[in-house]
Amino acid sequence: MPGLRARRQNGGMGEDHQPVLHGPRGVADEPPDTLRARILGGWDAALTAAQADEGAAERADERADEAADGGADERADGGAGAAGDLRVLAELGSWPGRPVLGAVMAAAHGLPVPERRPKPFDPSREEILAALAEARERVAAALDEVLAVPELGRRIVDSPLGPLPVLTQIHAMGHEAAQAVQTATGSVPPPLADAGLAAMVDVVGALAWRSRIPASAGLWEPDGGLGWVFTADADGWRTRRREPADDLPGVEGAARHLLVSTGSVPAMLARGEIRLRRVGGLLALAPLVDQVPNLPGGPLLRKAVGAVSLLGRLPGLR
Repeated sequence: MPGLRARRQNGGMGEDHQPVLHGPRGVADEPPDTLRARILGGWDAALTAAQADEGAAERADERADEAADGGADERADGGAGAAGDLRVLAELGSWPGRPVLGAVMAAAHGLPVPERRPKPFDPSREEILAALAEARERVAAALDEVLAVPELGRRIVDSPLGPLPVLTQIHAMGHEAAQAVQTATGSVPPPLADAGLAAMVDVVGALAWRSRIPASAGLWEPDGGLGWVFTADADGWRTRRREPADDLPGVEGAARHLLVSTGSVPAMLARGEIRLRRVGGLLALAPLVDQVPNLPGGPLLRKAVGAVSLLGRLPGLR
């Protein structure tokens, strides 16, 4: 599944490709208009960031040329590679032989999953931008299809994280997109950050349900910023925006810190960039960390759980 890279984990659930029509299923229960707006709004923000980054690269090239031509003390700030390298976004694109959501939608219809060919080895910026635009259109088409036939979106099909509903997988792409844009440009536009946080929380909720772990947790920004929480039980899981009155386990911090793909959680904790809330409740998610090595947000969750485990052994902390 695009956006979720891990070995297959079945979690004891059969892969019969049948819809699950009862019980809450995270974002599948969200009003279609708001769900569609968030998913496609995230993609639009990613495309805008990629196109803007192209302009930054061109300006850096111009400054470098001016400096090479004798501009006294003028130097390019960062260079083209630092300002405009979009290769990290190539995995998000839709390429010949590896269309975005091709395998997911084929499985949703019970069709053989097509063999996925590798993307171009070193695509140009223009090719990457075109592939991103096509990916966005394919996501929009898939959304139109599953939102028109809700049981199709709830159908459970295989993914790199094991069986998950089709709509969960489509929505989960926001996480990889947010991380890729942050890596490529150094920032995440708010609509994409929102989609990325929602994707992380929804997938963790789905995995908690699948693993029969009753739990509630979330990720959120301080001072009423972006935030999402889930609650999982035997019937399913619910995903919603965090409300000010919520008192749940989770990790608090700016979206740019919550979405990091690498980094030191202890260092971020020490600097106050992230804060663990209701830390005992986070330990309920420890089995997911062990079962799914590349869980969305896994580095953050894994290190947070490890920090909680360590802190819990210190005198005076209960």
